[in-house]
Amino acid sequence: MRLGAGFILLILLTLVLAGFLVYRVGFEGFGLFPPRPDSIHPRPVVELFFEHEGGLTAVRDNTSLDGLIPESFKLVVRLSNNSSEPSVRGDFAAGVFLALKGAKVESYKLRGFIGVIGISDNGSIRSPINSSMLELFAERLDPWQSIEAELYLVREMKSNCVRIAYRGWIVDEDDLVLEPVSKTKEHYIARYPPEEYPDNPPDSRWAGRDFLKYRVYQAAICFS
Repeated sequence: MRLGAGFILLILLTLVLAGFLVYRVGFEGFGLFPPRPDSIHPRPVVELFFEHEGGLTAVRDNTSLDGLIPESFKLVVRLSNNSSEPSVRGDFAAGVFLALKGAKVESYKLRGFIGVIGISDNGSIRSPINSSMLELFAERLDPWQSIEAELYLVREMKSNCVRIAYRGWIVDEDDLVLEPVSKTKEHYIARYPPEEYPDNPPDSRWAGRDFLKYRVYQAAICFS
């Protein structure tokens, strides 16, 4: 029995496709081979929501609310990856930094984040409880995925406004960038506000005591 040329070509194409699927699923999917650089980066977006009168109000710029400011309230922090590019895998793959003025953290619940630390004024790590600066961490953020944390805040009694400085980041899974201080290549860090040279670089040159140099967005919750 002789096989036609068309049938043989179909078998060859099927074998090529099967081999490609084995490579993608068996190797890339299980991390046996590292992903290749593709110049596509994650796109972090941080959203803040203030629980007010039984509902959630988005906090953007200066948010003014009528009525008396409560002594304690809930702030929802959401980090989203609005890109087809996932993060790396690891304890610090993505995160959010917040600095509060007029309030401190009383308690928290993590819904997708794996950890939170408080930061003292001199940059040392402390408990997030009673802190006015903190960082939330995630070990993975897939394309189009969002994670949240609930922060229960206690306001300072003399303040009618709670001011929030915040930023977010996601570490690219494959693209590398030169970190100029250590002269080593590291994973590209996509930022929110968006990364750019030289004021908000996509690397960790200011990690440690200079961490406040990275750009932040500012928002305020004020009561009249």
